[in-house]
Amino acid sequence: MYELILLVSPLVEKIDSEILAKIRDLILGLDGNIKKEYTWEKRKLAYPIKKQLFGSYIIFEFALTSEKIEELQKQLKSNPDILRYLIINKEGVKEERPRLRAMKPKIIAPLPPSETKGEKVKIEELDKKLEEILKE
Repeated sequence: MYELILLVSPLVEKIDSEILAKIRDLILGLDGNIKKEYTWEKRKLAYPIKKQLFGSYIIFEFALTSEKIEELQKQLKSNPDILRYLIINKEGVKEERPRLRAMKPKIIAPLPPSETKGEKVKIEELDKKLEEILKE
């Protein structure tokens, strides 16, 4: 199973009828089998490609023998309406679900040692100190 992504020139007026028919005929002519096809609207490109600022994307999912992929590439290179193309072998690609990363525990600095650590303070002494502080 392969995936073909095409970037088509904006100068082509009828993408649905012209380019799609040519690519379908090309794949079927090489004894291929088309599973799915998608067409995206015209989009602005990040940078000019062959002096074009816009392009339309077409995606095909198809089955074809590996020997005939080279012939398909030759045909795609010779077509002036195609700005760029990419063929991906989907059999070797394993679709993974996004994994959630476990959060690392935060390291907290230890508290400074207190002066009265280990000693028990009586409530009566605390009350006396509070009264002294409040009187001042």
